[in-house]
Amino acid sequence: MNRYLILILILAHLVKTSNAQTSSETIKAESQTASADDPSKFFTRIELFNELQHHDEGFYINQTILRTNIKIGKRLTTRFDIPYVYNSKESTEGYKKAGIGDISFRLLGYRIYESPKSALTLSVEFSLNTAESPLLGTGKNLVIPMITYSKILNEKKTILAFTFQQVNSISGDENRNQLNYSKIQAILLLPHTKKIWTAFSTDWFADYENGGLSLNIKGRVVHAQSPIFHIWAQAGAGIFGDFIGRYQWNAEFGSRFFLFRKPRTAL
Repeated sequence: MNRYLILILILAHLVKTSNAQTSSETIKAESQTASADDPSKFFTRIELFNELQHHDEGFYINQTILRTNIKIGKRLTTRFDIPYVYNSKESTEGYKKAGIGDISFRLLGYRIYESPKSALTLSVEFSLNTAESPLLGTGKNLVIPMITYSKILNEKKTILAFTFQQVNSISGDENRNQLNYSKIQAILLLPHTKKIWTAFSTDWFADYENGGLSLNIKGRVVHAQSPIFHIWAQAGAGIFGDFIGRYQWNAEFGSRFFLFRKPRTAL
């Protein structure tokens, strides 16, 4: 319980720091609100979303995630994810099937390049072995360096983005399998109106421990209820591969609330 309290205190300190740095100049809403789904853009926001994954073996995983993104200055960001997970898989050991999963955080994200039409960022993320049961997490502490690149393609502000993550387990339960894989995402953001846009993405997994390549595809529809509040619905399907991150299908519903953004800004 103490580790959760420490994380909450760190988060509160960062929010206070971010507020001090941005209160003098409130962040303006982007003219193209689809940039909220651009992984190279930094916004201070809170997201709450629920994802249901169905896997080939017949079990499903439902997780509700509270995510906090905090922009620090103009080029830095950090992020915390706290998941509550339910796994329907039966366990002969009687493991707990619902509870807190692996808490993850982005130590620092840094925008190393930005132009009016493109951006390049670097970050390091960590996933901690905090799950209350082996059914609810990887059993490993993970380090995840990440690079993202995005570019505006045309006057309609269509955005193409790429992310690369290298995931390595560094400690944890010795009885659990080591993790060593790359995840590559291609994301296409298509604005339809100032309030509605869609996002299509491919998630490629290259597993270096067991070998093989896996692929998920996803589609998302986002509606900006206001400049500070968005909702979305998403569906996905696993195309091929047997990596643990490849599901049979998934569905997701979520919302995000922006901090330090003027609610009266017109969409």
